Amino acid sequence: MDTSSSNPEDDMASRLFSPPVQRAMRILDRSFFRKTVPISGAIVHTPSKMEAIRKACEGNMLDRAKFKGTILVKLEKSPGGRLEYVQVRKEMKAEMEQDPERMHEVRKLIPLHPRIRPNDHSTVPLALLAFVESKDVDLVPYKLKMEYEDWDYYEIVTSILPEDLLEEVPSGYTLTGDIAHVNLREAYLPYKQIIGQVILDKNPNIKTVINKTEEVGVSSEFRTFDMEILAGEPKTEVEASESGCRFRFDFAKVYWNSRLENEHNRIIKTFKEGEAVADVMAGVGPFAIPAGKKKVFVWANDLNPESYKSMVDNIKRNKVGDFVMAHNEDGRDFIQRSVKDLYKLSQSKWGKIFVPPKIKYSKSNPISLDQRPPPAVYYVPPTFNHFVMNLPATAVEFLDAFVGVYTGMERLFEPYTKTKLPIIHLHIFDAREYEDAHPSICQRISKYINYKMTVEDVEFRDVRLISPKKKMYCATFRLPPEVAFAGEEGRKGMEDDSCSKIPGLEASAWVS
Repeated sequence: MDTSSSNPEDDMASRLFSPPVQRAMRILDRSFFRKTVPISGAIVHTPSKMEAIRKACEGNMLDRAKFKGTILVKLEKSPGGRLEYVQVRKEMKAEMEQDPERMHEVRKLIPLHPRIRPNDHSTVPLALLAFVESKDVDLVPYKLKMEYEDWDYYEIVTSILPEDLLEEVPSGYTLTGDIAHVNLREAYLPYKQIIGQVILDKNPNIKTVINKTEEVGVSSEFRTFDMEILAGEPKTEVEASESGCRFRFDFAKVYWNSRLENEHNRIIKTFKEGEAVADVMAGVGPFAIPAGKKKVFVWANDLNPESYKSMVDNIKRNKVGDFVMAHNEDGRDFIQRSVKDLYKLSQSKWGKIFVPPKIKYSKSNPISLDQRPPPAVYYVPPTFNHFVMNLPATAVEFLDAFVGVYTGMERLFEPYTKTKLPIIHLHIFDAREYEDAHPSICQRISKYINYKMTVEDVEFRDVRLISPKKKMYCATFRLPPEVAFAGEEGRKGMEDDSCSKIPGLEASAWVS
């Protein structure tokens, strides 16, 4: 891996500050990473001029995150008997603060780039040299002591991994609450404990590092995956924040993907207050609960009992129980049953929600009971406005549940009323390039609803790249009346699997 730059001074500094190398390390030894780097520093004698002195050093200060700014130092005798400045570490500072007199010995040192040499004024910028001549600053040699804490993740890991693995050093992880989730390639597995421990050390907000050991859904219909804990606390219970809501769940038992937050928010923005949404594969509620906060009626379903359990808890935790109802059943059964049950609820005496207004009370503006404004009333709609189907591997197969789902309920929709048939947000995998994927996705949708859909009927969104040969899309379309109101003939057509096969898309390409 070529890490050289076009600036020889930068190359020299990079080599000077790089950590010691030990490519045979298999268990992290933090004490190995120690190094003393000779540099120069500006000792500030006039603290009132600090801002001006720092400005005079601009472009010549040490450009390392851990040593930007100033270092507290004091004079001490070296083993050879010479006086030299040493850094006042946290422990030493705490001890000295107990004796205020000793704090007078402390000075602030501005670490300078190695190109600055105290005994060669030709290397010193004129603005800084002026402060040296006025005795406000002394330029001194300084031994910068570096330890494990002073190098970042990348520097430590690249000093341990074999040279043939430095081209694609594992650097990314997905953060879910305080759990970091990595997906290590086979070549890096011998170093997995070291990689996990360094990630943990360099990120104080992380408590546990896990590695995915199989693809999502390979051994579980619930979209979970086998994992191993590489470092940190041996726990998978987590609390995550998304879309202004808090979610608590066991990461090992449910599906959660923090990388989908933007997609969640995008779709939630299409929901309007007072609408009804059916979330067919809801997980722990990343669509449903934020939508409930918007006063959208959401019926949220998931087949996984653990997801259902967490969703019920998250509904209570986020106080959206008036608008969000959790279900635990097969998605196909849920679609067909919920359509009928929502209508029945809308026609019953329980088909409305009263929401008291939020009032700020104060001593200067007391409000009596008879002065309070009346609560807002939200009526449960008789039909769903949206169906969300976020199960990219197999959600398309559940579309057959929509065939004839509104048969007998035609008068609830246009042209008899102003109500349109619901919009379906279908997440789906495809192995083709973006434009080429559209026709293949339309064919797959057409197969399951027994009605021809074209690219003009569907709005496509490229959600994320899953692997070099697989992408996740969102196909959004309005349920066609020919499907929604299909009678027995429409359902019989489902049994005739006459739709053309899609070459090149084996089932394995759709597994998450």
